[in-house]
Amino acid sequence: MSRGAFIMVKVTLIHASWCTVCPSARRFWKDLKSEYDFEYEEVDVETPQGQVLKDKYGIVGVPTTIIDGKVAFTGLPKKADAIASMI
Repeated sequence: MSRGAFIMVKVTLIHASWCTVCPSARRFWKDLKSEYDFEYEEVDVETPQGQVLKDKYGIVGVPTTIIDGKVAFTGLPKKADAIASMI
């Protein structure tokens, strides 16, 4: 089975070490990345980069997923919704 590809899609997951849902969100996006080809990064909200993103996007909860510069999800998305948001 070939990997699906999304043209120029960047997914950024904002997470925190104290967040109980974040490990599941991190695993979810890593698993999806193994099936589909997109750019992926994880940023801890407590780092300087995380604080910049928090302020820029008005993030009030984690995990938050940013796709191509727009907040797409807060919490753990359903797989179908995640895929649809990258098309």
